[in-house]
Amino acid sequence: MLLNSPQMEHRYPTPTSPKSPRTKLETPEKRRPTEQGLRSTQAIKHPITPTIPEPTSVNQAVFASNAQALSSQLVNSIVQNGNHTPVVLVPPLSAESRPSEYVTFQDDHSGTRFENEKVKKLTMATLSVQSQEQKVVADQASNNLGTLVHEIFEADEQIIDEPSAVVSGEASQYFVSIDYEDGQLRTLAPATLVKVDSLLQKAIAAGRTGDIPVEDLCRLQSLCEKNLTVLQSSELSLDTTWSSDDFSAWIQRTASAETALRSARIIVRIMIGLFEEKQLCPEEILQDVVDGLSKVLTCCIIPIIEARPKDSGSEVFDLASAHRKETGQLVYQANRVMRLLVELLDKVDLAETIITALEFFAIRNLFVENAQTEKDSILGIQKFEGLRRTAMDIITAIFSKYPEQRPFIFDEILGSLQKLPVKGQNARQFKLSDGTSIQLVSALVIRLIQTSAAPAKDISQRVKIRISRPQTGGDSRSDSSDMEEDASSKTMMNENGSKASSDGSDNDADGSAKRRLSREATILSDHAAKDAQYVVRYLVGRAMTASKTGDQPHRHLLDMFAEDLFSLLGNPEWPAAELLLRALMSSMRSIIEGKSTAPAKNMALELLGMMGSAISELVASAQSAARGLETQDSTSSGYLRQLFDDYLDGSLQNNELLTWDGPYRMVMEYLVSVDSEGLPTRSAQLYYLTQWARNVSTMQSIAEPQDKLLADRLRKGLNSRAWDLSDTTEHITKGQCRLAYALTVLSMAFCRQFDVAFKILLDSITSEQTTVRTRSLKSVTQMLEKDPSLLERARNVKALLVKCAADASPMVRDSTLMLIGKCIQQKPALEQEFFSAVVSLASDPAVNVRKRSMKLLKDMFARNARKEMRVIIAECLLQSSNDPEKVISETANQLLEEILFSPFWKCPDVAADTSIQDRLALKEHLSLIVSVTQRSDSVCTSLVLLLQTLLGSKTKTFEANFKVCRMYVSTAFESMIDQEARPEGLEQKHVVQSLTIFARADARLFNPEQLQYLQPYVSNLSNPEDCSLLRSVVVVFRCVLPVVPAVQQTLLREVQSALLANLAKLGKMELNEVAACLWTMNGILRNPDRLVRLVASLIKHLQSLKGKDMLEQSEKENFRRARKCIQIAGAVGKHCDFENQIAEFQKVLPAWKGTSASGLIVDSIKPFANKKQPLALQVDALNSIGLICQSSPHHFNQAEISSIFEQVLAVRQPDIQNVVLSNFRDFFAMQESQHSTKSEPLEADGARTTSGKLGGSMKASESDGASALIAQRFLHNVLAIALASQDVAALTATEVVASINRQGLVHPKESGPALVALETSPSPAIAGVAFQAHRDLHQQHESMFEREYMRAILEAYRYQRDIVKDTHGFTTGPYASKLHSTFEIIKSSKAKYQKKFISNYCAKIDFDVDKLDLSGTVPSTLQLARFLIENLAFFDYGRVDELLHTLTCMEKIVADTGSGVSHSINTEVFGVRVDTILRAADDSGAKAEETTSHEPAATDSVTALRLRQLTTASIILSCLWDTRTFLRRLYGLGSKDSKANGKLKDVNRAPTKTSGITGDKLVAAISARVDSLQSHEAMSKQCREFVELLSIDDEVKVAAEGEEEGLVRPQTPSGDEADTSMPMSGGSRASMKRKRSASVAGTPHKKRGKPSLGRRKSSRRSAEADDEWE
Repeated sequence: MLLNSPQMEHRYPTPTSPKSPRTKLETPEKRRPTEQGLRSTQAIKHPITPTIPEPTSVNQAVFASNAQALSSQLVNSIVQNGNHTPVVLVPPLSAESRPSEYVTFQDDHSGTRFENEKVKKLTMATLSVQSQEQKVVADQASNNLGTLVHEIFEADEQIIDEPSAVVSGEASQYFVSIDYEDGQLRTLAPATLVKVDSLLQKAIAAGRTGDIPVEDLCRLQSLCEKNLTVLQSSELSLDTTWSSDDFSAWIQRTASAETALRSARIIVRIMIGLFEEKQLCPEEILQDVVDGLSKVLTCCIIPIIEARPKDSGSEVFDLASAHRKETGQLVYQANRVMRLLVELLDKVDLAETIITALEFFAIRNLFVENAQTEKDSILGIQKFEGLRRTAMDIITAIFSKYPEQRPFIFDEILGSLQKLPVKGQNARQFKLSDGTSIQLVSALVIRLIQTSAAPAKDISQRVKIRISRPQTGGDSRSDSSDMEEDASSKTMMNENGSKASSDGSDNDADGSAKRRLSREATILSDHAAKDAQYVVRYLVGRAMTASKTGDQPHRHLLDMFAEDLFSLLGNPEWPAAELLLRALMSSMRSIIEGKSTAPAKNMALELLGMMGSAISELVASAQSAARGLETQDSTSSGYLRQLFDDYLDGSLQNNELLTWDGPYRMVMEYLVSVDSEGLPTRSAQLYYLTQWARNVSTMQSIAEPQDKLLADRLRKGLNSRAWDLSDTTEHITKGQCRLAYALTVLSMAFCRQFDVAFKILLDSITSEQTTVRTRSLKSVTQMLEKDPSLLERARNVKALLVKCAADASPMVRDSTLMLIGKCIQQKPALEQEFFSAVVSLASDPAVNVRKRSMKLLKDMFARNARKEMRVIIAECLLQSSNDPEKVISETANQLLEEILFSPFWKCPDVAADTSIQDRLALKEHLSLIVSVTQRSDSVCTSLVLLLQTLLGSKTKTFEANFKVCRMYVSTAFESMIDQEARPEGLEQKHVVQSLTIFARADARLFNPEQLQYLQPYVSNLSNPEDCSLLRSVVVVFRCVLPVVPAVQQTLLREVQSALLANLAKLGKMELNEVAACLWTMNGILRNPDRLVRLVASLIKHLQSLKGKDMLEQSEKENFRRARKCIQIAGAVGKHCDFENQIAEFQKVLPAWKGTSASGLIVDSIKPFANKKQPLALQVDALNSIGLICQSSPHHFNQAEISSIFEQVLAVRQPDIQNVVLSNFRDFFAMQESQHSTKSEPLEADGARTTSGKLGGSMKASESDGASALIAQRFLHNVLAIALASQDVAALTATEVVASINRQGLVHPKESGPALVALETSPSPAIAGVAFQAHRDLHQQHESMFEREYMRAILEAYRYQRDIVKDTHGFTTGPYASKLHSTFEIIKSSKAKYQKKFISNYCAKIDFDVDKLDLSGTVPSTLQLARFLIENLAFFDYGRVDELLHTLTCMEKIVADTGSGVSHSINTEVFGVRVDTILRAADDSGAKAEETTSHEPAATDSVTALRLRQLTTASIILSCLWDTRTFLRRLYGLGSKDSKANGKLKDVNRAPTKTSGITGDKLVAAISARVDSLQSHEAMSKQCREFVELLSIDDEVKVAAEGEEEGLVRPQTPSGDEADTSMPMSGGSRASMKRKRSASVAGTPHKKRGKPSLGRRKSSRRSAEADDEWE
């Protein structure tokens, strides 16, 4: 550029200078920066300079060339005219220069004129020196290039004159001979090409390409073209079977390819340097360049990139690795050619064929699978990624310059998506400026979307080209959209057809500046929006039909694409990510709000959760950026922080962001300042500017002058495709841009839908579909993790979670627990609100739910110090420790160990060395244990089992746990003795009771000194509370004394004496423990005489009371004494073995001559067990006899004892029966325990632990004999009691039956039916015991038990009818089969077993109509059938084939039996006979029509009994058919031959229930049919409906008819069931009757054929029947 006016302040090729000084837009007062006059005072006036286009990174060389040419022309003109005005020659920018390398300095006019002139002179002098040096360099470059070209041409002419094909002499410096077809071809040598390319590049950079004649450049291109010709004829294909020599030969051939690529660079570079010369851009040569490049990529580069060391072609990998340098050079040369093509695309209009070829090979390169790791790549991962980036630039350049190619580009990219790798690191290898990585195709799509919104250089050309998309994936660009675009394009033109003004002037007379801006910005943004919608709809449409685990990758690709968009949401260099997310949000909302499938809704809910989390992450990122600006003393930083604070408060208005000095402008200035590469950020700048303009055009109007000025500036930026930095006053940092951009994005449509998305997720929690509820809970969890404040903003979240915790689906409950855990983790104060729900789920039927609930309770225990909550948690975990599922019990044991024992593992062994903190913690945990033991007896038992498990040798930490237990015991004794050391709220008796837990678990935890502290509590029984304290102390003594040695004899005697003295004051429970303790002490003291005297005294006293009438009021005192003596005698007789003290008894009782001490006690008690005695005394006597018989089983064999028990069991007296049954139960439990003990391995000392005297004194033969006697003699009585009621006696009887079966004492068929019946009991305890026993029997005797199931089903019906008083086959809340437990056990067998059970079960529903029992208001046959049918309706079918077999059996019964019933109804009830039918067939059509138009009525000839019988039969069959229809609807099976059945690929899978279908309507329909027996009219109506069912519904047609005639019966579609069902096998009798039967209307039997489509009555009736069960 030449400056030739001394009056100008400066001249330099900068962007367009402003025409007027910058006017600062006033912001609201609270937005005004503190330095209000900062920018306005720095604004200066610049002289008006000529408008020079701004150079971009892709045309720097051209810009420099044009500037240099302009300078040369101007200099020549000045010299010729003799003008001696001082001139300054400003050199052009070099091709390598970038705008980011320069800094703009503001002019300072504050100095004097003299200072300004001085600076001006110095600057002009410096520029003059620089320009002279650059001119020398440019001249040298031009001369060197011209010289080299001249030498090349001379050498070429010399070669042409020589006849020899061999290049020699000086020509060999420039040319080489190569083999070509059948001869030699002389081409430019590689060294020559390198030199030419280098000099040509310098000449272009200096703008001196025009110095070379065009003819010479054309000739040079022709010489280079020869190498391309050689390349096209070369064989470059790579074969995986090559040897090392073959590969070396291939490497030599690739040298010609490298030379051809160098030649292609020269050809393209010449085109770029003089692109205005059309003869230098011939289509044929450019086509050769593209074809050669494509061949090198296809044959050489891509096979090398795709080679892997573990593939079948691993030899290629090894061979190519050895020649990494040569192959790498090919990639480098190809990349350089592609970069030049990008530059050429911006300058030259190319032919369509060339454009298409460029698109194909560029898109193909994008989807080549690169290696995942460097070791699997020959050339390195990033080397090929650079090539792919250049390919992306080619596609972007074509997309930008040729709008007609955009649909094709989008379709090619989207159609190739399935080639993308969806696993591994290579899925994301496009590196961003912040270090993160995304997919290359994601980056490309975003850049294309941004380019769609960028204004073209010629707006009229930009808007007039929009073509519709071809239909892909169910989505297309509609004609209406095209019409809108055409209309929009027309708005850019005025009425005369002229273009809209590009300088911001008002050329249209129909609106304001904002309206003009709105038209232009709307068109641009709409183009981008439609392209974004097209991409999103394509991806979503494919993903909806695919799964993450399926063969199609579209579902996974959609997730990856969305994740890329999330990572770019806050990146200002990729602003179109927000637009794509906006389109994705809209698509997901449409799926959820529409009638989509459950998998599609799950996908939408998952993505909505991810989008909500991305918005929350953006807010968090903005908060981090705002905190980072707090340390900056900058006006812009304070301004942005204030805006963000208002955003968080909800007071920020969008208009405040759109002002000239707002965040949008800051982002634009930052993007322009970092535009070092040109293309990537250029599209971002233009797209962001378009969005700014669009938002400004739609905002509420501010002050009109400012509004117009802002609109004009934005229009100017859009039309000039540039942003003017000349009035920038403050440099925008990266942190400021980050916050400013976040503010603008948060104000856009995508982020504004955050609350809407969250509400959709919350609403989906209550969906009818289980998977949808589960997915929505997981998405809400994901959002809450990112933004815990949602819990406060959406207050209904907590109520929804509590409701979902009781959901019927275990998946939903599990997801709810996961979400509750996240909520509590984010906000611990919510534990109180969710605690009850979590505790209730600890006993959930689903294993996963129980497991998650326990872990959540453990976390609550650790966080919460409230004792009440910790006690409940410990109780729940203790109950779970006895769970039948091993994984649950083990998890509970582990969690209890972590909360009760692991905190004290590291405590010292010596108590004195324990720290105060540990002692306090021990007391707190002991207080917790003591409180837990007060909850229930079952908890105490569970705690004992837990301690035994943790202290067992199989536990790895048993030593540490043993130490902690000892510490607990020591702390308990301290608390028991010292009231001040006792934790607050604990009573002494409770502390002592906790000691019994440790004593029962492991007596080694105690020492002799500790037992001495218990001795005072034995003798003091002044109040009732002392009895419970005594019982606990006695238990400790009983358990510890046999194990702990060296106990003082004096102590034991004192305790023994105290216990004997207080026997009369003790209750039954205390007596049992004291008697056991006394015998244990006797084993140590060896003084049985005291116990003998005690028993003798009791016997004498009982003998003295034997003849007294205890019913008399005067014998009240004797009655009390007798009861106490009997209780003591029974307890002592059970625990003490006096068989070795017979002589002592004979001395004390001389009259007794027996040989059994236990028999002596039993004989003394027997008189009081007589039924003439008072009930209380009789109960005590029977209980004591039973206790003694448990320890001496041979007494069960005594006829007198057995007779007493039998009489009691035969009389309906629950209280006294429960006493006998309890003794049976305890005896059998003792037997089971002994058998399990014998099967256990020996301990380390070689001995088994036995429970005191019983384990060592009983004889196996006596026990086995007694067990067999009880089972054989009393089983029928026990079963009768169990089936007679639902009280405590029934529960005890059920437990006895279960124990008998576990020991295998009777045949399974004797108790099996009773167990099945008891499973249906409303009492959970009875049903649970029966279920466990039944399951054990089924597993052990499956084949034997099979034959008893039908008898068991009938027994269950009788139990429900007579005892439960409910003959329905279901329970409510929700509906469930009463036989569900039995069916669950059946499902554990093989499929054949299950189908046989179903067949036999359905056979029980079938009947003979002539043998129906009609007694009762509702016939018993109907009640039984109803019970069976309702159970069928609500069975939980485990497999599809099982369900289909059930439906087949039901349909067969209706078809076979129903045909006979229908025939009988027609002939007997409605009087339709065969001769009538035949006569009707011969009548005219009119008469026949008249006959069928009247509805027949029931005749009077049928008797009421027969009508009731036929009606009962029709009710049973109709209910069965209704149930069949309900099951098909419930499980989505359609009709028998429907497509739904045809699509069942895996019949072994579990059937899926259709949401929204309950059993309410089925139950109501069955009840209505049963009630039809109440009147004659109702029975007639029921019969008529049944006949119509069999006559009209073709699914009930009998297959036998079709079989007899060799045809398949025609089928009629039923309602919404599109197809018909399969034919069923029919019975012989029913089939023969059905064959000649007629309908109710008397219509003659029609010939078989294709069913008429006009049978509206059939369709309507079937549709109503099917809809009835929804």
